[in-house]
Amino acid sequence: VQSFQAQGVVVHTAAILDFGCGPGRVAVELKKLIPSCHLFGSDIDREAIAWAQEHLVGVADFASNEPCPPTRYASNTFDVIYSISLFTHLDEASQNLWLAELARVLKPGGTLLTTIHGEFARASCSPEELNALDRTGIVFRVDRKGRFKLDGLPDFYQTTFHTQAYVERAWSVFFEVVAHIQGG
Repeated sequence: VQSFQAQGVVVHTAAILDFGCGPGRVAVELKKLIPSCHLFGSDIDREAIAWAQEHLVGVADFASNEPCPPTRYASNTFDVIYSISLFTHLDEASQNLWLAELARVLKPGGTLLTTIHGEFARASCSPEELNALDRTGIVFRVDRKGRFKLDGLPDFYQTTFHTQAYVERAWSVFFEVVAHIQGG
């Protein structure tokens, strides 16, 4: 909430999208902090969305979306969009598609708050990944696919690392990057 307010968002009347909300665990806590906001949740996990629609009726308007844009939302709908641990799992092309879509549904002057695997996650990178990260600013690690992918998530959902410089350069095509908070 403080991050939103620091960007000038009037959170109590805001239309807020929890993008990649899963079963709504963060939405529940945000709604407790800002009960008067109009909260939406969207995810590709239809089972999680169905559960949230049944059990979290007073928390948010939950809807599923496809793995690729567009969403069902009209342009300029949201004052705030937040996404926790989504861009940490998509390749660069998918990120660009979703960043463009989030820019479309965010109101002019709105705020996007998202997480990445940044500086503190580098310790899990191999020497080759660190070299690529230093060279390009982004690394997409493919650990497992098909029957070897045991987490139940789609094959395209892997692990991505970013540098701050990459985010500032590449994401500024879609948004004005106003803050990067290490370990935030």
